[in-house]
Amino acid sequence: MVDEDCPEVPEIDLLSIWGRTEEYPQRIAVDTSLGRVYVDVLWIPVSAMIDPLEAAGYRMLSHLFLESETVWTRSSFIDPLIDQIKASSYEKTIWEKRLGSQLSFGDSALQEATRNLDFPAGAMFFLQTAHAYYMTVLADALKISVMSLLTRPMTKLKRMAEETGCALGEILMVNLHLDNEPSASLGALRRVYDAVSARCASQRIQGMNERTWGHYAYSISSLELEYREAVAAALMRKRDYANANFYLRFWAYSLARCPVVSEDARQGKKPSFYVPFSAFKESLTTVCPEIIEDVSLILGGELTRDEVEASINGTAYFRQLVVEKILEKGLTPVSLREGSG
Repeated sequence: MVDEDCPEVPEIDLLSIWGRTEEYPQRIAVDTSLGRVYVDVLWIPVSAMIDPLEAAGYRMLSHLFLESETVWTRSSFIDPLIDQIKASSYEKTIWEKRLGSQLSFGDSALQEATRNLDFPAGAMFFLQTAHAYYMTVLADALKISVMSLLTRPMTKLKRMAEETGCALGEILMVNLHLDNEPSASLGALRRVYDAVSARCASQRIQGMNERTWGHYAYSISSLELEYREAVAAALMRKRDYANANFYLRFWAYSLARCPVVSEDARQGKKPSFYVPFSAFKESLTTVCPEIIEDVSLILGGELTRDEVEASINGTAYFRQLVVEKILEKGLTPVSLREGSG
C-alpha cells in the first residue's frame, strides 16, 4: 500500500475479478482523514483464471496474485483458483513458459525500436520498453517483485544488480539517457494531455475491444493526469531523475496512443492500445501532429540516429546479461528453446 519509490503520493492497488472477457484498468480517488488517496483498480476476467496452470504461465497474472492479499471474495470458487495459481507459479515448466513470454515481449519492443530509427526519440521509448521487459524476466527469475518495472524500475533494478553482480543500472542509464533533469518534460506532458483530450472523446468508440477501451479511457482521465503529475513532481523533488524520466516517457507514449488508437478504431482496424500498426512518427503525423515536438522532448529530446543505434546495441548487451543470469539459475525461458534467442 506504500510505493517504495514514491511514498509521498498515497496509492492503493486493487485487483477485482469480474465476469467480462477482458481486463480493464480504472482510476478513482478517495478523500480520507489522511488526505487524498489514489486507488488503482485492475479488473481481471475470471475466464483468464479458470485454468490455473495456464494463468500461472502468463506474463504477469501470477505476480498480481503473489504480491497481493485477498481482502474479500463473493464466490467460494475464487479463493481456490487464486491459491492454485500461486502454488503453480514456480513449477519449473510453468515458470520457464512465463519467462519466455516476458522475454519475447522485450524482443518485440527491441525490434520495434529498429523500425523507428527515423524518429530517434520514438525509437528510444521502445528501447525503454524492451529494458522494462528484460528487467521483468530477470526479476521473475530472481523472485523479486516485478511491480512498477514498466514505469519506475530503479529501486528494484538496484537489487537485481546487487544480486547478480552486474552493473545493470549503469548500463540502463547510458542506453536510455535517463540522467537529464525532467522539469521541461512535466510541462510538455500537460500540453500533450491538453491537445489529446481536446481531440479524443470520452464516449466509447465503436471498434475498440474492452481492454483497449479501458486503457484509452484510463489514459485520457483528468484524474489519472493529476496522479501522474503528482508522482513525477515527487520524484523530481528527490532528484530521482532516472525514475522520473522513465515514468514520464511511459505516460507520454500512453497519451500519444489515444488519438492514434481512436483513428484506427474508426477505420475498423481493431487496435491494441499499446502495440502500434504503424511507425510512431508516421501515425502521429497523420492524426495528431501538434504533439510531436512535446512528445519528442519527453522521450529523450534531441537524439541522433547514431545515438539510438548505439543504444540498440547496448540494449542487446543488456539482454545478453539478463539471459546469462537466468541460465545460471538453472532456468531456460521457453522462447530460447524455440530458437528466438
